[in-house]
Amino acid sequence: MIFRFIPFILTPSILVLPLTATAIEKLGVTVIDAENEAMYTRKNSELKKIAITEQEVERYGDATVGDVLRRLPGMSFTGPAGVTKDVRVRGLAKGYTQFLINGEPAPSIAQDRQMQVDRLPADMIERIEIIHNPSAEYDAGGIGGTINIVLKSKVEDLTRLRVAAGRNGDLDVGDVIGQWSHSFDSVDVLLSLSHTLGAEDILERRATYNGATGALNSSEHKTRPVEKTETLFAPQIIWRINDTSQLVLEPFVSQGAEEKNETSTATNATGAATKKANAFEDKDDKILRFASRYESKTDWGKWHIKGGTQEGSQDKTKTTTERTATDLVNKRAQDAEALEETMNYAGAGINLKLKQHNIKFGVEYRDSSYNKEKTVSEAKNASDPLAPKAPGANDIYSVDEGKSIVYLQDEWHLAEKHWLTGGLRYEGIERDAADRTGSISSSDDSSTNPSLHYRWAFADDINVRASVAQTLRMPKFDLMNPLVTTATGPNPGSITNPDKAGNATLRPEEALGLEFTVEKYFNNNTGLLSYTLYDREVSDYIEKTARLEDGRYVERPYNVGDAEFWGTEVEYRQQLLGESKHSLNLNISHSELHGRVSNSKTGIEGEVKDMPPRISNIGLDWTYLPTRLSAGFSVNYTPEFTRTGANDDGVVDTKTRNSATLLDIYVSTALGSYAELRLIAKNVLSIDKDETTAKYKADGSVNTLEDKIEESEPTISLIFDARF
Repeated sequence: MIFRFIPFILTPSILVLPLTATAIEKLGVTVIDAENEAMYTRKNSELKKIAITEQEVERYGDATVGDVLRRLPGMSFTGPAGVTKDVRVRGLAKGYTQFLINGEPAPSIAQDRQMQVDRLPADMIERIEIIHNPSAEYDAGGIGGTINIVLKSKVEDLTRLRVAAGRNGDLDVGDVIGQWSHSFDSVDVLLSLSHTLGAEDILERRATYNGATGALNSSEHKTRPVEKTETLFAPQIIWRINDTSQLVLEPFVSQGAEEKNETSTATNATGAATKKANAFEDKDDKILRFASRYESKTDWGKWHIKGGTQEGSQDKTKTTTERTATDLVNKRAQDAEALEETMNYAGAGINLKLKQHNIKFGVEYRDSSYNKEKTVSEAKNASDPLAPKAPGANDIYSVDEGKSIVYLQDEWHLAEKHWLTGGLRYEGIERDAADRTGSISSSDDSSTNPSLHYRWAFADDINVRASVAQTLRMPKFDLMNPLVTTATGPNPGSITNPDKAGNATLRPEEALGLEFTVEKYFNNNTGLLSYTLYDREVSDYIEKTARLEDGRYVERPYNVGDAEFWGTEVEYRQQLLGESKHSLNLNISHSELHGRVSNSKTGIEGEVKDMPPRISNIGLDWTYLPTRLSAGFSVNYTPEFTRTGANDDGVVDTKTRNSATLLDIYVSTALGSYAELRLIAKNVLSIDKDETTAKYKADGSVNTLEDKIEESEPTISLIFDARF
């Protein structure tokens, strides 16, 4: 395993991340930027942690969490061209990343258990913490990494107002944000309210070709405009009961809506229209959370109790109309889908100081459920009434889970410049999965997840870090639906045409993660050069395979495979100017990504789907300090790459994706000591997403060839931001 790192050690690399800022003047007072404080905290943390501050979020006028993440090391995204929707940390599928809000899990309302980061407004963020190899006090469910979103909680007796307006192609974008905080003797109150208008102006072109001759078979032209809104209210109340204890209350309400209106025309090889279609989708989602935490200090340390409840729901209606080339309606359909995810939790913990030891112990219990109900109705012409269709395999099901958690962690100051943080985290799960017939399948599972983190302060400005930790990926909800769908067609129930089913007894995928990092800090902790090697050995990898059950073959997902993901990350931050009236900051990052997945059924080893070989970022930020005039840019680049994978039947697919350069630019100027005006341009180059997919037959010849191109539009916004 370690030998594959040698070429990276011998080959220089460079990397990107947003900037380190300077002191600014606000309300006549000089305030040191929190980014320097974040760098200092990162340097002295016993656990490797990347912190993204509020200043970095605001610099580029980011509307969503996804916009922030795309400038960080090793971040890529699936979804439409130019849209930061489904985050992939270090190139891994979106389900390998764990999202927390203020350290607690949040409803994802998705079968793959991951939050869509294009729906979470960035304006409420105080900082973002990225932890690739967690310690025992963090949830184990993040093989790719854990992203902890900390909402704003600083009480500064300030009122903030921000108004933004702009365009994405032909669609409007913008937001209105209001924040107010004040201290009332023993009570601190922070009120945050935002309304965001987002858009995606996407054009898609698709063409299929004859695999043997390369001749065009058909093509499709589709417009895919999307308009979405998000309203979020996130107050926080801190009651300082006495000098040693406080109660924190954190309500959270999010209400979102999204409308898609797709219009497509399909043509044959000669260019004649063969089919026309229109699909309108209306989606509403809601997240309700209430978290509470009581904290107290004593002579021997600290202790806390916590509890909360949260619920996420999504209602989606999709209406589709298909027409012939002569505009005759030959199909109408309406889908109605309702998703609901709930969780209640309670826990307690202590933090005990014993000389060179800082011992943390905690217990927690979570009760959660996920429910899906989908109905489909169809008609074959314009006049017939819509008639219900039989539900599909995963149209109706529910999953209830209870999780018991116990962790023990010791932060041990071994010697003057050496720290060792070891821990053990136990997570036990009880699960009931019910299909649409009411059949319930129950299962129990548990995992004991050890972790060990070492930090050596080799010098005052150099850290050497090493860590090992076991992490998990929970199975997707739909894979646990126990329903058995009987096969139809030739030889039903045979190895070539098996019945299909889920598996409620699936265990989480487990990964043993190794990381080694060297960090060099300079210029009073404003500069950084960091080099990281990482490896993830995944066992119990989930694959679908057919096995004989009561005389018939049934294909289910099982924990039978294995995989490995490895690579390097380099990060460089440098303040190029800082002794004059000008401040110039350079941020570079580069990640090399590798992976392989072994198919236990075919014995074929394939690559990781949609994983780019490398991701590079570069950012440059300039400020003229006397007037606070500033400007900057950020570039994210992924090269063209081809990935090959094997299906269960041995058929090989290859997908080639074009290179992509995502460019963001900003210019801002101060309006006195109280306000700022900022012009933002995102996706300036209007990147296209070009994917060519070839499917091969068992004899190695090409079966089908498809080329899909998505064209995006830039987003231009003008932002007014005031604090008073």
